[in-house]
Amino acid sequence: MHSLFDALLAQHARQLTPVRCAHSTIAQLHRYFEDVVLESNLNALVIESLPLAAKRSPRELTRVRELARGGRRTFFFASKDDSINNFIETADFSKRIAPVVLHPSMREQANEHFVVIADARFSALLATVRTGKSADSREDEVVWTFEPDIVYSALEYLMARVGAENPEHASVFGNAVRTSMPKATSLQLTLSVTTKLAHLLQEQAAREIAVNRIATTIRESLELGVILQKTVTEVGAALNVAGCALRAEGHSGLEPLLYSYFAGGEKEAKLERDQVISELNEITSRMSRDRQLFIREDAEGSENESAQFPLAVVPLVFQERFVGALEVIDDDPARTWQDNEILLLLTVANQVAAAINHADLFAQMQQQALTDALTGVYNRRSFEMQLDRELQVAVRQNQPLALIMLDLDHFKQLNDSAGHDAGDDALCKLAACFRQELRGVDTAARFGGDEFVLILPQAYTDGAVIVAERLRKAIEKIEIPGGGHLAASIGIATFPTNAGTRSGLVTAADNALYHAKRTGRNRVSVFDGGARDAAATILPANQTNSDTLEQRM
Repeated sequence: MHSLFDALLAQHARQLTPVRCAHSTIAQLHRYFEDVVLESNLNALVIESLPLAAKRSPRELTRVRELARGGRRTFFFASKDDSINNFIETADFSKRIAPVVLHPSMREQANEHFVVIADARFSALLATVRTGKSADSREDEVVWTFEPDIVYSALEYLMARVGAENPEHASVFGNAVRTSMPKATSLQLTLSVTTKLAHLLQEQAAREIAVNRIATTIRESLELGVILQKTVTEVGAALNVAGCALRAEGHSGLEPLLYSYFAGGEKEAKLERDQVISELNEITSRMSRDRQLFIREDAEGSENESAQFPLAVVPLVFQERFVGALEVIDDDPARTWQDNEILLLLTVANQVAAAINHADLFAQMQQQALTDALTGVYNRRSFEMQLDRELQVAVRQNQPLALIMLDLDHFKQLNDSAGHDAGDDALCKLAACFRQELRGVDTAARFGGDEFVLILPQAYTDGAVIVAERLRKAIEKIEIPGGGHLAASIGIATFPTNAGTRSGLVTAADNALYHAKRTGRNRVSVFDGGARDAAATILPANQTNSDTLEQRM
């Protein structure tokens, strides 16, 4: 026996035109049809068939109970494996007429989705089926109508089907149909459904626009912060919620990124932004392990103040890697999250997860382009860019800047005697020494080979000498297995005393470095601004610096 959808199209081809709709839209239309019955308290016949579900949500089961109130006759076509069977068998329907479950005999009928409502003053029908090529898609063809004659045809078809498949219920079903035969359609009730449908389509259009805007931002921007802020703003506005927040996990040990949107200052004050972020962090911690959608509804009357607002949180996952979470929250305790709203969140979550992953890859590539692969300090290219920036700041703020150039003594001998692995170890330990001894505003870079440069903003010559001597002594303590202790020659030049340009400053520091090497190595040499032929003032290795120099650094 054909499905109701196929039977109606065959009999009323001119009156019915199938429309492709998302599953979430079809489910919403189904609820709108039910709303007419519940809100108008119609004593109608309600016949439904839902696609197979091993587990149904509490909201769906509550809906079944509500439809059975008020003397209504309700029939549900459901597979024997559907969880609705157990619910109807165990639920208490003592004060109402219990729904009747009808089992389809054909496998393809288990994928039917329809609702038929018949009453003396209102009739409605919605039908679709998931078969063939649409079974794996998120859209199906659907028909709906309020015409009594088409609803009458549907009832005739269902009576024949029940008689063939469920003869034990044929008499009850036939009596229910005869007492609820549609005679006319109330314009007011029909208008209520079509108004809701128009509102649904308007909401869908707005949500599609929001998704498109987010997708456009992802395509056009490399700034992750811009993408994430656009996401929470568009999602919050599209779903008409009080707040929306997003957390993106930081890569390589970095702090997570947090962005939020609130529909005005009053909403933000009511929800308490810090509380929203705190709860999102807590949920994200759990979600990173189970990666399950989290929904909180029916928050009315909750004794827990932090759980008084309904919210929905979806995980951001890219190729099985958890990268964050997206949350929407509302200040209306009665708010429930519809399937199409959750679908929007999941759609956006997939887009944003990919964007976060791409941003991570871009940051890694950018980092690799600017840092030395062996030591992790900046490379020569990024050093030159950083020195230009620091010189511009120094000029603008009328501040000094010191440049230290450092070269390991007898590094070639270390490589020859202990091997290149020992040489690499020495360079890595030297870089670690920089990270330990330098300030956060200072910059260390590998200039080439075993030569390094250090940028010290707001440092005079005497302050740079203190740092250089401290480094020289720390380097002396570094021991390389098979190669002994390290030593370094260090040259210093300062801006604006010794040079006014990047190239001039580098040349001056380089001249001071080679002067230190020519005069005995393992020492600090300061460029003599009055001697452009590379002459420099030599600071003996055992020189001590006064406390006044410390104060000027």
